[in-house]
Amino acid sequence: MYGSKLDWLAQHVSLADYFRQTKQLLPDSFENLQGQTNAFSFSYYGLLRPDVLISYVFPNIPTRFFIIGYATFLWASTGGLCYCWLRNKGYKDSISFFSSICCICANCFFQSHQQIMFIEILPFLFLSFILIDKNKRQWISLCICMALFHNYFYTPGMILILLLYDYDQNHTIKDILIPILIGMGMATILWLPTGYLILMNHKSVVQTHILDLFIPSLNLKGLVYDSYGCGLTVISWIALFQGIQFERTRKLSILLILMFVFPIFSYILNGTLYARTKILVLCLPLILMILAHWLQERKLNKGLLVLASLFLCTKTMLLGLLISLVFIGYYFMDKKECLMIYALVPMIVFTGLNYNQCLDSKLYNSIYSKDKQKLIQRNDLNQRTADLDQVGYSVNHIYDLKEMKASSYTSTSNSLYNTFVYDIIKSPVSQSNRTIITDSENYLYLSMMGIQNVLSKEANLYGYKEVDSEGKYKLLKNKNVFPMVYVTSDTISESKFDKLFYPYNLDTIYNRTIVNGETSNEYASKMKLIKNLDQSIVIQNKKKTKKTIPIDFDTKNKMVCIDFDVKNYTEKKVFISINGMKNTLSKKHSVYPNGNKHFTYILSKKELKQFDVTLSKGKYKISNIRVYTCDMNVFDRVVTKVKPLKTTSIFKGKVTTSKDGYLVTSYPYEKGYEIYIDGKKQNVEIVNKAFVGCKIKKGSHTITIQFHAPFKNAGLGISVLSIMIGGFWIWKKSKNL
Repeated sequence: MYGSKLDWLAQHVSLADYFRQTKQLLPDSFENLQGQTNAFSFSYYGLLRPDVLISYVFPNIPTRFFIIGYATFLWASTGGLCYCWLRNKGYKDSISFFSSICCICANCFFQSHQQIMFIEILPFLFLSFILIDKNKRQWISLCICMALFHNYFYTPGMILILLLYDYDQNHTIKDILIPILIGMGMATILWLPTGYLILMNHKSVVQTHILDLFIPSLNLKGLVYDSYGCGLTVISWIALFQGIQFERTRKLSILLILMFVFPIFSYILNGTLYARTKILVLCLPLILMILAHWLQERKLNKGLLVLASLFLCTKTMLLGLLISLVFIGYYFMDKKECLMIYALVPMIVFTGLNYNQCLDSKLYNSIYSKDKQKLIQRNDLNQRTADLDQVGYSVNHIYDLKEMKASSYTSTSNSLYNTFVYDIIKSPVSQSNRTIITDSENYLYLSMMGIQNVLSKEANLYGYKEVDSEGKYKLLKNKNVFPMVYVTSDTISESKFDKLFYPYNLDTIYNRTIVNGETSNEYASKMKLIKNLDQSIVIQNKKKTKKTIPIDFDTKNKMVCIDFDVKNYTEKKVFISINGMKNTLSKKHSVYPNGNKHFTYILSKKELKQFDVTLSKGKYKISNIRVYTCDMNVFDRVVTKVKPLKTTSIFKGKVTTSKDGYLVTSYPYEKGYEIYIDGKKQNVEIVNKAFVGCKIKKGSHTITIQFHAPFKNAGLGISVLSIMIGGFWIWKKSKNL
């Protein structure tokens, strides 16, 4: 299947499929993911993209066909637009065709079946170049708008490249500024509320040292072969140096060489987030233009050829250099037919690197399981559902709209909720990227997030009973989890809670709601230390290994908490699973390091006789091993449920309480929530460190909770106004021409 495992399957297809199920064009929030979240948390994955919107009209055709078909269409369009652009600039048919083959065989198009938004912006960049050359800049506003709908993160870089191109070709940028601004205005409905959301949520990335940005990088990853860059062949690097000899391309060639050598340019184009070279894919058209110009001029500067060769120091690059030299020798001996022969090189390189990268249909079918879908559709779910099968891939998949999940995978996940899941209640960090909030059997996670239903292949989960099964999957239920909205007077101040240490804060947060303010309630943790092993264990595995460790203490009706420190001695990631619960430490130079150097496991099996441990390959040290237990009857708190009523709001319900207390929800807090008690707007507070709540007086009350995505209406208004202005301006400019 033309897709990939994690990002394509767990984000692009699953989310597009969910968007289609909701049948909403511009919702404020999504109730089925991340415990109820701002809809613009997922805008990056096709919320307003044409292929996703078109799929709404054909609900019986699987979403993957639209995703695959559209990605392939844009890929092919990029090659066609490249040919038209170069041909219109006066380059020969053969040279334009050759350059377009180099374009569509660039290894960056590997992303067309993985992280598709990285390259779906390229057709609009090529089209903008054509419009500049034809002096039809007014239409560029539509290209900018479409680019923002496909990839708002790369569009600022695209705009800089457009300004560079217009200045290089026409020595002015003033004529392009208005269409750029209008295009940005048209897409404000997407980028304004999304941009605000990003600013409100911190994301951990690898730290960049400023001085390192000025140290030349000679690996040329942004240009040659690598799929997280342009992915061209060695001939493109040689062409950049040869471009220096021509007055028309000299300045641009020097600038592009500097961009691929010094990380500071990638850092700027990435908005100072990091210095990853994949942003340099936006330079692809300019490189191909210089290549076409050199081939058309047919002038070879041997000194510049030698200088370019000095950068090519790996075996692969040296082989590429040798092949390029043979081609150059024949081409400049007036054997023009070798141009088409060399076109086979990028084809072979692309195919050789990517032939085995497609998704196994068995994995796809396990995520889109008919058995799971039947279980969901024929049962009353009431509250949230967790899927403990293939947690990394099923994280965003919704089988039916009555299935509400607390998990999510998006690059703009709620940072408060992320901290709650991984740092407070200590769910395992099972993936290298911490932005993935996966389901787990952590009882605190299941209970506090109101997860009544669990899909699993096993039924050995404390508090959950099997109520139905289909094929190899079982549906488990536990009606004793917290309601999604409830009232309680059992509270603890945030200042007191912050003084507690793991694991003694685990049963505390379950039995006391954390609020901002002083309270008189006290709670003494019931956690007990069973084992304290101070010795270190160095693991040296050449392959993944499994071990069984017998248990020599009582685990009946007990929660078992295990934690230890991990130190990695290699460049690869480390993972350790205990009874199916997995923790991962990302590799040393990961772009999104999870920082998970302290592995924690909270096991709540009905019956636990032994520890089944799986250890990844590599060399790493385990130290400071601690084992704690706590009676499960400690996790049996009584709260006052707010009885839900039918509503179009996030929630509406009635409750009667005998004491003053707090209204508590499991909706992750973010700006935009409003709570009304008996029609009166309340001051929304953060409770339990991450969730929406407020104070409530004793008595009978009607509760209404609403959410409005911040800046959505402002973005919509600006977009409508920009479309009207842009339409008039395009009509006027076109009429004058």
